[in-house]
Amino acid sequence: MTVLEADAVSATEEIADLRRRLAEAQAAHADEVRRNQAFSRIAAAIGAHQSLGETVQAVIDGGVELIGAQFGAFFYNVVDEAGESYMLYGLAGAPPEAFSDFPMPRKTAIFAPTFDGTGVVRSDDVTADPRYGQNAPRKGMPEGHLPVRSYLAAPVKTSDGLVLGGLFFGHREPGRFDARAETVIVGLAAQAAVAIEWSRAGQAGDRELTERRRTEERLKFALDSGRLGSWELDVETRAYDASDICKSNYGRTADEDFGFDDLVATIHSSDRARMLAAMDEAIRTGGDYDIEYRVVIPSGETRWVHARGRAAVRDETPVIGGVRRMAGVSLDVTERKRAEERQRLLLNELNHRVKNTLVTVQSMAAQTLRAADDLDAFREAFEARLIALSQTHNLLTEQNWESASLREIVDAELEAFAGRERLDFDYDRDLRLNPKATVAVGMAVHELATNAAKYGALSTPEGRVSIAWTIAPPEAPGRLVLRWTERDGPAVNAPTRRGFGARLLEKGLAGELSGVVRLTYDQSGLVCAMTLPLAALEP
Repeated sequence: MTVLEADAVSATEEIADLRRRLAEAQAAHADEVRRNQAFSRIAAAIGAHQSLGETVQAVIDGGVELIGAQFGAFFYNVVDEAGESYMLYGLAGAPPEAFSDFPMPRKTAIFAPTFDGTGVVRSDDVTADPRYGQNAPRKGMPEGHLPVRSYLAAPVKTSDGLVLGGLFFGHREPGRFDARAETVIVGLAAQAAVAIEWSRAGQAGDRELTERRRTEERLKFALDSGRLGSWELDVETRAYDASDICKSNYGRTADEDFGFDDLVATIHSSDRARMLAAMDEAIRTGGDYDIEYRVVIPSGETRWVHARGRAAVRDETPVIGGVRRMAGVSLDVTERKRAEERQRLLLNELNHRVKNTLVTVQSMAAQTLRAADDLDAFREAFEARLIALSQTHNLLTEQNWESASLREIVDAELEAFAGRERLDFDYDRDLRLNPKATVAVGMAVHELATNAAKYGALSTPEGRVSIAWTIAPPEAPGRLVLRWTERDGPAVNAPTRRGFGARLLEKGLAGELSGVVRLTYDQSGLVCAMTLPLAALEP
């Protein structure tokens, strides 16, 4: 591989790293959106009064999506004349035939905590769980059964402790479910309980009012589990009733008063008119209210809220008309918005860095060609400078392009020119440089080392180079004083013309970093004194 090819590989790897970070940001953003959408679908399924089967299926499908399971199932708890039995009620990730040849799960050691309602069972590898396979005369997983290693199950029970059944999720690979997945499934189990209780309330007319009240409580718990706040608005009086989670989305505690005027005042001044216009439009037309806006909570922090709603009660008389009451939900989407911002910044960073690198290479090529006597000399000098640029880029890539150590920059550039025994260092402390300063200082040290290897101290076995720096004065606004001193080399004479190295020092250090560069051609060796303001160097 040629030097040019090696440098191209290095640049490609750097861009690939940026693209990987961008892909991770996009994946995090997509994951946040997916979770919010899944919670919204589940809440909508419960609120839409669908059939029990449709609602439970929405819970199972949502659970599989939210925690990345391959299989999900809900087993309903049925007690008949023969005793206790468990019937498959819903399944996701596999056809119903997957269970047709197997008995329904019973209260074996692994299933008992779920069907007894005593707690959640989460296992990174259920086949290694000591409770697994304790179902004599059977031992282990039946042949042909769905392959399950990661296992997560939660009881579905009412607030008074009545166990309705269990939610079960599995994956063929071990270690796929973490504590967050467990928290999500507990919330989903509460939602499944809400759906079942709601169905029972519809079947028991004489207990309709009581059951509806209980269902509303379960629904509130389910919404709270997904961090969905609920609200209701009287259009005429502007009376605004918000749940505790809804208040929390706007930075208020459960015991604080939070009316419609408080809601409007909390919304960012730049978004307030847009929010009021959207609500007025929904009230006028009876359409959906769906908007995202910024809120400024009492602590001063700005967050993002997604609010949705629709008409809860509508007067259809020609004289009055319009919406009388609205109800809806709110969700804090700050993390999703931050993920979108990170994605935008990474795209801008990638674009900026690629452009800067191309401009630097273009300038190096033009300056090197101007100073070269022939094509071979140009190729040799240009490749060496590309390698120097690549080395500084490698240092920055290792630190996520945040900063690099001054000592590491000097070491990286001098490694190819001289052994450690021919270099003397003298400094009080190391210093970290920002990306722009890293490239400029790295290229400057490379040019000094190249000149020393061709004409100066490093061109003879006895020659030495001393690199020293101090920070003066110690207090702000400080300056870095960097001194390059050559000795014991051939006699030095001042050049008859300024070469590329001198111009690079002046442009890179004096121009871009507002520094002062002095070259002294002593008989004993070249001395380069660089004075650079810390404000232009530090991250």
